[in-house]
Amino acid sequence: MKKIALTLLVITLILVVCIGVNTLQFTSKQPNVASIDGIEVNTARAVQTLSAAIKLETISHQNSKDAVDQPFFELAQLISDRFPAVAQNLQKTVINKKSLLYKWQGKNSQLKPITFLAHLDVVPAEQGTLDQWKYPPFSGVIAEGFVWGRGTLDDKSSVLGTLEAVEHLIESGFAPNRTVYLAFGHDEEIGGKQGAAKIAEYMAQQGINSLFTLDEGMVVLNKQLSPAGKDTAIIGIAEKGYVTLRLTAHAEGGHSSMPTSTGAIGILAGAITALEQNQRPSKFADTVEETFSFLGPEMGLVDRIMFANQWLFGSAIISALERKTSTAAMIRSTTAITMIEGGFKENAIPSQASATVNFRILPGESSAEIKKHVERVIANPAISVDFITNSTPTEPSKISAADTTGFSTIGRTAQQLFPGAIFAPGLVLAGTDSVNYQNSAENNYRFAPYVLGPDDLGRIHGINERIRIEDYGLMIKFYAQLIINMDE
Repeated sequence: MKKIALTLLVITLILVVCIGVNTLQFTSKQPNVASIDGIEVNTARAVQTLSAAIKLETISHQNSKDAVDQPFFELAQLISDRFPAVAQNLQKTVINKKSLLYKWQGKNSQLKPITFLAHLDVVPAEQGTLDQWKYPPFSGVIAEGFVWGRGTLDDKSSVLGTLEAVEHLIESGFAPNRTVYLAFGHDEEIGGKQGAAKIAEYMAQQGINSLFTLDEGMVVLNKQLSPAGKDTAIIGIAEKGYVTLRLTAHAEGGHSSMPTSTGAIGILAGAITALEQNQRPSKFADTVEETFSFLGPEMGLVDRIMFANQWLFGSAIISALERKTSTAAMIRSTTAITMIEGGFKENAIPSQASATVNFRILPGESSAEIKKHVERVIANPAISVDFITNSTPTEPSKISAADTTGFSTIGRTAQQLFPGAIFAPGLVLAGTDSVNYQNSAENNYRFAPYVLGPDDLGRIHGINERIRIEDYGLMIKFYAQLIINMDE
């Protein structure tokens, strides 16, 4: 018995030592960066321009027959009018009528260019919610310290913010060593196939390969949202894939007075329940490991010990992440029932019912794998599973490196302008135009430099979208400072 106790004691001591050593070696990846004021920005002028842009209803429509081109032409004219230095000093190329590409020629052609991405289009305001908006969605109202309206967060602030940065740099006499491109697609909200994809195709034809692209995707999470309890600039290094499947249940129809035991709607309901109860497995993908290799050392002692010793606490970490919808989406492909259709009369049993299910695919998985998962979970020959015809699956993006000069410069620039902030790589849960540029750049990063708190998350594509005027000024400073820092 003493021998067993001694053995257990030795094993415990070894375990404690291993945990302690790993924790001590789990050190911060944050550089020591001093905050700066950044360039001087004419915020009043910038805010008026953003407001004017918000008033233009550059809405993407899934059905091309509903497309209205005129607001996009008016936005292009607004850009020409409000940014005379850009118009005079940058080469402008119009792609596919509505997308815009600007080239700011650098002095050193040996340096690889950098490309800022953003999109001109917005989603519509949902009908039936207009009375819930504090200010109308396309009013561009400036009030209460904010600019209000659709596109203030997604994504006209990035379009106008990069243009403001370049305009101010030119006005100050700055001329870049490294060539800078600004690429603004017009249909990101419906996949970017006619906008960003065509710009990327044009750049490939011109032999342009960027050091990195920087697009929207992640933001500065405030202390309440960040797992580290500090303002955290999350820089997206990858994004999830996207696939939508239609489930169609077939059964015998008939009169409701003589119902069968298994009608189409009931069969479909069972399949939906099965899918919601059998989610894709959670896993610590490469992107999540990267995220917590940066965040872990900045967390409290208990969390730091756990993330430093994932070999021991991995299951506990996954269980903790699964408890919140926001973090659960980081570690698995998600399942969302988005539409359902069935029935045609209150006293008739339909012979067919269908549901639309949207999946956001974790890197390392594929749309084909998702379809097999659905078929396996449902396991019912009465239900057909098909890719929807009007939406092509988008596979997860490649994972960009978090150990490059470009990534660290983006993070360092965020720290300069957001005092006390840390930065970390992350996985973008939605889609961006970046996937169209995967063969046009060494790396694709996704970060919009504004702060979001718990009250702000629902505003993107939601009601009362707005951006804080102070944050918009910081956005402009960030883009300008990044150009300066990449020139060093």
